[in-house]
Amino acid sequence: MTVSGLLLLLFIATAAYSADPIHVISHRQTKVVTDPTKGTNSYPKWTEFPSRDVEYRKVILYVTYQCPDGLKCGEWDYIDGVYLRRLGDEISPSRDIEIARLISPYGARFDSTWSFTWHLDITDYSPFLHDSVEVDFVHTGYESNTDRGWLVSLDFAITEGPPPMKCLGFDTLWQGSIPFGDTARPIENILAPRNFTSPDSAAVARFRIVQTGHGMDDVENCAEFCKKYRRVYYDDELIDERPMWRECGINPLYPQAGTWIFDRANWCPGEIVQPDIYDLTTSPITTHKIDIEMEPYVNNSKPTANYFIHSHLFHYTEPWAVNDVSIAEILIPSALDEYSRPNPACASPLIIIKNNGRDILRSLTIGYGHGLPPQYTFNWAGELYSQEITAVALPGVIAPNNETTFLVKLESPNGAEDEYPDDNIAVSAVPATPVYDTTVVLAIRTNADTSQTSYSITNSDGEVVYERQLGSMTINTTYRDTLFLPPGCYELVVSDSAGDGLDFWFNPDGGYGYARLLDVPGRLLKAFNSDFGSEVRHSFRVVPGTIPEVAFADLPIVNPFPARNKGIFDIDIFLNRRTELQVRIIEESGVETVLDNLYQGVKEVMLPIDISAAPDGVYYIKVTADGKTVTRRIRIKRTD
Repeated sequence: MTVSGLLLLLFIATAAYSADPIHVISHRQTKVVTDPTKGTNSYPKWTEFPSRDVEYRKVILYVTYQCPDGLKCGEWDYIDGVYLRRLGDEISPSRDIEIARLISPYGARFDSTWSFTWHLDITDYSPFLHDSVEVDFVHTGYESNTDRGWLVSLDFAITEGPPPMKCLGFDTLWQGSIPFGDTARPIENILAPRNFTSPDSAAVARFRIVQTGHGMDDVENCAEFCKKYRRVYYDDELIDERPMWRECGINPLYPQAGTWIFDRANWCPGEIVQPDIYDLTTSPITTHKIDIEMEPYVNNSKPTANYFIHSHLFHYTEPWAVNDVSIAEILIPSALDEYSRPNPACASPLIIIKNNGRDILRSLTIGYGHGLPPQYTFNWAGELYSQEITAVALPGVIAPNNETTFLVKLESPNGAEDEYPDDNIAVSAVPATPVYDTTVVLAIRTNADTSQTSYSITNSDGEVVYERQLGSMTINTTYRDTLFLPPGCYELVVSDSAGDGLDFWFNPDGGYGYARLLDVPGRLLKAFNSDFGSEVRHSFRVVPGTIPEVAFADLPIVNPFPARNKGIFDIDIFLNRRTELQVRIIEESGVETVLDNLYQGVKEVMLPIDISAAPDGVYYIKVTADGKTVTRRIRIKRTD
């Protein structure tokens, strides 16, 4: 039985209302750079965890990246990993257990204030997280280590309590970088079936595997950019088949400097890699077989593709409770970085529940609101097997009176008393949604391919109140749709079916567009980054008579297009009122100014620029209006 894909991405813990977790920090803003001589750099830290007599209900690993003081953020998408090495003391053997894998983001555009936090449920590795543990952060790659890098923090959030199932043992299965398509080293030989014997009292064998594809060969750009399936067999029975593939256009960390939107082999730049988890039925002292097979593939010329695999087997007893449910996560509302795409939100809460008990969960009462007792009740019905998780959408408005916290309480699983109620209550922060008057203006400029662009506005009942469908707009055209909205909660979704937004540097032929919300006089309420991938979401409330907050901090808007050009390009400029505008373009060293123009009475314009006489190189555009200067970077390059 598998827990993967979107639901596994969501299997992350919110702190229980009744007990705060213990935080063990192994790495606190550790400066991390590459070692170009080896392609890998290790940062081990001895760390003290609670003693072995402390039981863990749940362990969540939080990983934070920041830009180092005085350095740029790292530029490339490299494989990073968190490993458990020695346990107890320095003379013990290294276990080399990978507990988490990340792909670093394309960080060239991040400023000194940037940071991002990911998190992952690593409860399976609880038996190793006691007393003294050597925790190692490994950063790979070959970029310069003198002017760029990361600050990395690792925070283990440990919730005490009895585990739903007792862990009886652990086995290491397939590990390492495994060639793909190489006839001299066939992957099927390396991924040979593994036999195991269940220990006494075992009822479940949990197969946990992290697999990512890398390399770009000369046949199908494998394994990073080729979509190949993987099959999993248990005792010669096929239990799962899925493509080793991940769509990256909805990556919550956006935009990035590189090709962040490109779909890849089970990973995206700037994301934590999600493991696939299979709970396999066993019985005490029985022998079983696990086998994984990759889709057949051969490169007879230059086989450079590989899959990087770490996989483990955990042996568990059956769950000690019959009826036991918990809140795995509150997704909406949430202030967590990884859920910034759908948040802030003003309606339709979304939570993840987990069945920790032996019996199938068929019914559940969910209370929710802003405190105890909960203000609303939802009766869930379904079929959730032991150790599985599922998303539950709850009806209603999230913060009708501007509340700042949201609470969920689970009761009566299968009509019975929950045998471990301590994780039945969870809270999350409620990020504030903007409030607008009953009339707003949506300004959308299409790019060169309108067959990919659409937008919709829905109310809190899920009804579409305004929309422009795919193919209904003309290329390179600005639309100003005046929206008359009754009081309530709304969500605007601007979508791009190709997953490259309204502007993407790698596709200059696709053109440039934008989406903005304005008030009736034409002042900026919200500007959306055009490099948004597959979609951008924006929730807001409408209250009659509201004087909305104008987005002065985002002005002037200055967007050059294309950012890589031959010296001829446009600058999209937006201001709240007509004013004098100065545009200067300076070469990278700051010595030579190649353009210095004044423009009168400018509010918004697509300004054509021609500096084609300037040599190839990096240039900075400085636009000054109303005493504020905004700087943007372009590159002139006449050959590919």
